[in-house]
Amino acid sequence: MRIHPLRPSIWQTGADPTRSRNGIEINVASGVTDNHRREARGPKLNEYEKRIATGQIDRDSLHTTFADVHAPVETISTLKLLTSLALVRPDAFSYGVLAQDKIPGCLLYGPPGTGKTMLAKAVAKESGANMLEISGASINDKWVGESEKLIRAVFTLAKRLSPCVVFIDEADSLLASRSMLSNRPSRREHINQFLKEWDGIEETNAFVMVATNRPFDLDDAVLRRLPRKVLVDLPLKSDRAAILSLLLKGESLDDSASLDEYAERTTYYSGSDLKNVCVAAAMAAVEEENAAAARHTGPEPFRYPERRVLRGDHFEKALRLIPASISEDMDSLKMIRKFDKEFGSGEKKNKKTIGFGVFDAKQYAGPSEARVRHGPNL
Repeated sequence: MRIHPLRPSIWQTGADPTRSRNGIEINVASGVTDNHRREARGPKLNEYEKRIATGQIDRDSLHTTFADVHAPVETISTLKLLTSLALVRPDAFSYGVLAQDKIPGCLLYGPPGTGKTMLAKAVAKESGANMLEISGASINDKWVGESEKLIRAVFTLAKRLSPCVVFIDEADSLLASRSMLSNRPSRREHINQFLKEWDGIEETNAFVMVATNRPFDLDDAVLRRLPRKVLVDLPLKSDRAAILSLLLKGESLDDSASLDEYAERTTYYSGSDLKNVCVAAAMAAVEEENAAAARHTGPEPFRYPERRVLRGDHFEKALRLIPASISEDMDSLKMIRKFDKEFGSGEKKNKKTIGFGVFDAKQYAGPSEARVRHGPNL
């Protein structure tokens, strides 16, 4: 039997990992400054709240809005209903059936790179809430008993920062099924502690958003606390064209660059993949300018253009360099489909997706599109 050593308090070492400004102490071990933190109400933060506070994003520092995320109206409406009412209008949950069963959170699931984190930030921004980003790395600690204290600090800090969106990214690393952790009793205790604290969230003006690429790995008790499960799917052709237009709104495009053509050729590309393509195309234009400057031999210094112009050959080079991160034969995509069929929000038959790119039952993705959900041809 392995005995875990007890972790010595960092306050016993004589080191001061915090600095104080106007009476507010914030952990700056990771380089986070006071300017990026909103004052937590009440007494000074304890040791564990200070460590969790590194994931805090002040409402004034959030800049992502729903206009920056290409998502269908149904997705935005669903998230607004779930979060804005809970955060902005807690009085709506003070009587009737909502007083008895407040929705404690929602699940964002889908392939990687489809915009789950951006949606969570947009929700916090639009609802005027602070955001607390949590991951398994910020919770898991090698010292016995420390992770449970950090988990409790997540919810006590969320209460101080209310209204607050607690965003748990890559939740499968923190809230994996306990049946998968039979040989890791300490991790099972982490989940038990999280569920215990989560059950007390009704007393807190906070909302938990859980995001994962592997929803099928989550613990059953976690899924029960997430009655709304929102699929964030791969984009359709029309969505890819809109995403490319959104990403390139600050760039100048030559007539040889056709966004509709690139949308047609990027069937398996996620929003993140499309962003990488745009960056690679812009870098190709910059590389071309630098090469022209290196070849310049005239008496006058080389003058770079005021604004770069992206041509079709820049995008061709980018598409050769940046492949899709998703493929149809990926086991994870098949398992997401299975999970969505069993647990996804909406009617089980002819269900209406609230993922990216699909607005009504007539707009399901056809077999030619790479999607979690398929249906009649467009």
